[in-house]
Amino acid sequence: MAKFHEETISKTQKIIGYGLSILFSVQIFMAGILKVIQEADIVERMNNVPNWGDKLMFVGILELILLALYWIPKTQKLGFYLLCAFVGGVIVAEVAAGTHVEQGAPPAPLVGIVTAVLLYAGTILRKPSMLK
Repeated sequence: MAKFHEETISKTQKIIGYGLSILFSVQIFMAGILKVIQEADIVERMNNVPNWGDKLMFVGILELILLALYWIPKTQKLGFYLLCAFVGGVIVAEVAAGTHVEQGAPPAPLVGIVTAVLLYAGTILRKPSMLK
């Protein structure tokens, strides 16, 4: 039977891994739900990304499906790899939208990078074999 973590890791590593994974999951879950319900601020931000404003519902449902795949033990590896690709797209979208350039700062896709770090670190701490 598939597990959410490996038995050979320490208790501290398991706690930190789950903590990071849960933070990541809450972030993706809330982003997906806000896109599905068409929250006004999210709609405005997505309209800044070229060619993505009309695909808001699709992106929200995709986030929720990928998150479900990530937390189902038998599909966890597939969900992890698909979420890695998705988070890479988030970083590209932030740069394309110029969300930080508008405020006079250099383009820094901080939200995407933090999301990626939470995903990678949380998963690898819980399942070090995912690197193999």
